Amino acid sequence: MMTEKKQVASQDSSTSKGVGGASLIGLVNLKENPYEINKEWNVNVAMQNGYRNGYFAYGFGFQLLNPYAYIGFASEHFGAIAWSNIFPLMSLFDEPNDMESDLFENSMGFGVSFVEQFDLNNGKKIGLTQHFSRTAAAYTAHSGGFPANWPSVFYYYEFGGGGYVTIPLRENALGIELRYSRNLTYKANQLSLVLSLIS
Repeated sequence: MMTEKKQVASQDSSTSKGVGGASLIGLVNLKENPYEINKEWNVNVAMQNGYRNGYFAYGFGFQLLNPYAYIGFASEHFGAIAWSNIFPLMSLFDEPNDMESDLFENSMGFGVSFVEQFDLNNGKKIGLTQHFSRTAAAYTAHSGGFPANWPSVFYYYEFGGGGYVTIPLRENALGIELRYSRNLTYKANQLSLVLSLIS
């Protein structure tokens, strides 16, 4: 979101910025050991495409198999976004009297994030992030071959923050972020290393 250029009044269309990244995730200090969190995948892959008109930013993406959309405010040095996955839209196709469907419990992820960014020399940028979210995490519920080992998803509440640096690479940029978060649902601390290619 913070990497997209702001539009000027003479431009009719939004610039876009594609982001692809992978997270390496480690859990520490577990006080409870539910099956799902012990089997959580240690790698997370995401792709995102964002747009920006003035200070208004919006976009969509996929985190593993979970589609999401976001809207927010982005200036040169500060950003704030709210996001949600779009699975709840599928509730429009549910049977009206389907009392067994718990949409929130099974499908609802959302969050808010804040970013502070500072310019360094040679086009490099550093930043700080803070977030609170109900996050989707993938785990393998069954063993065996495909499709039995297709990922299942569980949700948990978390808050945290991190720091990042973006390094220009010709027409692209490399983003490196170290993030700490507290898993409130399963009483765990989580450390993530996020590598992003910004084009």
